[in-house]
Formats: sequence, C-alpha cells, structure tokens
Amino acid sequence: MSTHPGGSGESGMTMNVRVGTDVEAIADVAAALERWGDRYARRLFTVAERAECGDAAARLTARFAAKEAVLKLLAPDDDMIPRWCSIELRTAPNGAPSLLLHDEAAELARRRRLGPMSVSLSHGAGIATATVVALTEE
Repeated sequence: MSTHPGGSGESGMTMNVRVGTDVEAIADVAAALERWGDRYARRLFTVAERAECGDAAARLTARFAAKEAVLKLLAPDDDMIPRWCSIELRTAPNGAPSLLLHDEAAELARRRRLGPMSVSLSHGAGIATATVVALTEE
C-alpha cells in the first residue's frame, strides 16, 4: 500500500502523523540515580539500555524523555499502563536511536493503530529532549 501523511493509499485509508515530545532535566535523573541507584535504573531502563548508557545521566535522561514521548502517542488508559521497560531505546552502530515496543506498549500501539515509530534524542545545557513520530491509520 502506498501512503503518505495526510494522503490515502490504494485502500482509501487515510494516514495521519502523530507526534510526542518531552523535555527532562538531566539533574533530576542524576539525583534519582544517586539516591536510588540500580533500583531506579532497573525500574526505568532495560538491561540493553543500561549497558549502552552506563551511568551517563544525560544519555539516560534522553531515553527517559523518549519513553515519555512514546506514552503521549500511546495514550494509555486505566486498562493498560505500560511498564517503563516495555518501551526500549536501542542505538545502532552509527549512533542512530530506534524504538522497540514490548508487551503492553506493543499491544497499545496495535490498539491505537500506530505504525513504526521514529525517534530523535538530544541533550545539552542541562536538559534532554526526545521527539517520537508515528504514522497512524484513521
């Protein structure tokens, strides 16, 4: 099916773009890591995310912002609230970030008819930000 944002494919289905963005203070995540340590990191980040980032608060904060941005797209309800680790960010060898959704996050994306998501991460000047974009069928 050939589609583009705001257009329709051969089936006549309209595709729309959904965007989620978030900004977080690096100092807040650094403080939580210092106070709660590995307990905090294990609750929010997958084994792979922790391995890629180590204890770099700026990199972890960008990933936390991305998870918040994904939640804005998923629009969870009381029925299903995704665990933090069901939203995973990975880094390709060239440094490009990508998103993997597992378990309840993947199920919510399916229910919301969200297509593959693209993510952009950035950090500097004490903040980290993430923007997530997905096509959705409406």
